[in-house]
Amino acid sequence: MNPPAYLITRESITVIWQGKPHVVQKGSPQFNNLRAAIIEERWEDVPRHLTVRKSLQTWAKGEFTIDESGETVFYRGESLPRDINARICEMASAGEDPTPLLNFWERLQRNPSFRSVEQLFPFLNHKGIPITPDGCFLAYKGVNNNYTDCHTGEVDNRPGTKHEMPRNKISDDPEHACHYGYHVGAERYAKGFGSRMVICKIDPEHVVCVPYDSSKEKMRVCKYEVIGNYGDTLPSTTYNDKEDPATSSPHRAHDCVSDDSGKCEVCGEELETDIEEDEGNLVDDADLPPEETESSEEDEEEKRKAKKGFSKFDKMGFEDLAKQSIEALRKYAGKGLQIVGASKIPGGKPALIATILKVRA
Repeated sequence: MNPPAYLITRESITVIWQGKPHVVQKGSPQFNNLRAAIIEERWEDVPRHLTVRKSLQTWAKGEFTIDESGETVFYRGESLPRDINARICEMASAGEDPTPLLNFWERLQRNPSFRSVEQLFPFLNHKGIPITPDGCFLAYKGVNNNYTDCHTGEVDNRPGTKHEMPRNKISDDPEHACHYGYHVGAERYAKGFGSRMVICKIDPEHVVCVPYDSSKEKMRVCKYEVIGNYGDTLPSTTYNDKEDPATSSPHRAHDCVSDDSGKCEVCGEELETDIEEDEGNLVDDADLPPEETESSEEDEEEKRKAKKGFSKFDKMGFEDLAKQSIEALRKYAGKGLQIVGASKIPGGKPALIATILKVRA
C-alpha cells in the first residue's frame, strides 16, 4: 500500500485519503493512534483512525449502527445510554475491541425488568467490575473458609459451581436492603463478609436488584457461576482470561511443558500420553476447533487433571515456594488453585506466594 500524503504538527494531523482531506485535532480520541500508525508506517491502519465513526464501523455489526457524526451508537434504532456509548467510542478510537460492551448490551436487553436494568449501571461504575468477552461481568463474593455462603452456610461456592433460583422469588425493590436471593458485590463490600473471596461471573440478564444501601456496592441475582478464587483487584474495563497465561484453558491433558524425559518442567509430573503436539509445542485450546473448546464434562475432567498436575506444589510451604520460578508459581496459582488474574497480582513473588497460601488455608 502506498503511503498517503500527510502533515503532522503538535496540534493536529492532516491526511489526504482517497482524495479527501481529514484533519484530526490533538485531544481527539483517535489522535495518538493515528499518529502512531503513520510514524510506524502501518498504512492499512490509517483509515480506521481518521474519524471516530470509521473506528466504530470496524466493530459495529448486526443490529448496531453509527450515526453520521460518528459519536452515537444505536441498537435497533435506539441510542445507547451516554456512559455506555462514550465507553464504546473511547475503546474503538483507541484501537481496542469494544465487542465485549456490545455483547453486554445485547445480553442486557434480555433482562425483563426495567428497574433492574437501570439499577445495574451504578454498580458497574465501582472499581474492579470488568466486562468479559461474551458480555457478562465479574463481581466478588465473600464466603466462609469452607466456601459456603455466609448467611445459611449451606450453599457451596467452590470454583466451578453454578447456582440458580426462580427470579420471581427475589425482590427487585432497591428499598429492600436484605432479601432472599443470591448476593454478589463490589470488592470493598465483599471483603466485609467471610474469611475468603471468590470471583463470580454474572449474565446481566440475571441481575434482579441493586439495593440503595451500601453505596450500591451489592446486588441480588438469580443465577451466577463461581469462576475462581480472589487474587487481587480485577480491571475496571474488560477481562479476558484467555489472555492470561496463568489462567487460560488447560491443554487436553494438563498445561505442562515437557522436558526430554517426558515429564513436566513446571510440576515434575509425567505428561499424559494424549497431549497433541505441533512442531514440538503443546497445542493450545485457541488452536482447536470451536466445538472442542466449549464447556463440557470433558473440559471439567481436563481441569481436574490440570489441578492434579500441581500436587507437588500443594505440599510446599513459603520457603519451598520461594525457590520456584515466578512463572511456575503463576501457573500453579492460576491453574492449580484457580486464582483469577494470577499473573497480574502486583508485588512480585512474595505477594504471589502470600496469595497462594491464603487461598490454600
